[in-house]
Amino acid sequence: MALGPHHATWKALYDALGALATACGGSFAFVVDEGNGLWCVGVPALAPTTVTPHADEAADRFYRAEIVPRMTTMTRGHKFEVVRSFVDVNVSSDHYFAQSFANIYALVVWFESVFDVKKTREAVQRSLPRIEALVLELPPSGPGGAGEGRASQRA
Repeated sequence: MALGPHHATWKALYDALGALATACGGSFAFVVDEGNGLWCVGVPALAPTTVTPHADEAADRFYRAEIVPRMTTMTRGHKFEVVRSFVDVNVSSDHYFAQSFANIYALVVWFESVFDVKKTREAVQRSLPRIEALVLELPPSGPGGAGEGRASQRA
């Protein structure tokens, strides 16, 4: 079964991610796992949808830059927080705040420019317990679960 707006828990996750992005002044928020499964993208003021090409590309860049180097330590229970809120012509111009949870997931709030890190950290800390609970309620990926591989995990 593919996840999407018809699935009540997924829709609740979409709404929670969209509300978090709004609270932070972000463009969108998403949950990605250590296998590059994009579980859900919440876009403020957009009805629940799985069609989010800009966010999908951003999640792929985040995965390559932040998850791949941490994959082994994540699965061993090491948590991380990543802040990219600066402009440097020598590195990516992406702006985001990320917090890992449950050993294999990262919650990411994406911004179009420099953002208020303190405000975002506080909003993420308030929202993370609810978002984590929703993610863990979703069916597992793969055959018989949320979908058939990476493409169907895309949100």
